[in-house]
Amino acid sequence: MTDPDQILSQYEGKLAEAQRKSEAIKESLANLRVTERSADGQITVTVNDAGNLVDLKLGSALQRKDGDAVGQDVLRVVQAAQSRVASAVQEAMSPVLGGDDSEAMHFMMDKLRSAQPPPPPQYVPGGGGYGAGPQFGAIEDDVPPPPPRPQRPARPQDDDEDFGNGGFLR
Repeated sequence: MTDPDQILSQYEGKLAEAQRKSEAIKESLANLRVTERSADGQITVTVNDAGNLVDLKLGSALQRKDGDAVGQDVLRVVQAAQSRVASAVQEAMSPVLGGDDSEAMHFMMDKLRSAQPPPPPQYVPGGGGYGAGPQFGAIEDDVPPPPPRPQRPARPQDDDEDFGNGGFLR
């Protein structure tokens, strides 16, 4: 027969270990940052473990560029940094969650990868920036809206309340 005090002691030990792992995960994720730089070095972005932008540095040479072009370049660099978050989290969590083979790691990585965007086209991973080729296709807002549908002519209004003109459903 098992001793209830021994079972409780084992349970408390497992609970304390889970608490330590939880604190280690929180600390690792709180300090996790992914930084990405544009090929010309004029745009540097940093995102946190959730892929949220936490730092943005713009070089002075960008003042001579069109604002829309700079905005698009910033978005591409942010997207590149966000696409690297999952692998950075995996690297940081491997010691805590037991490596790439653990069920907890697979679950967490699936969630992270589904939430983060893929790297932008023409992107060279590892801080190499973007190539000189075409960057992106048309944005959905660039497509003109479909022409308006022709409207039916308005039906003449009549005050016939006895529905003698074809019933009450029109």
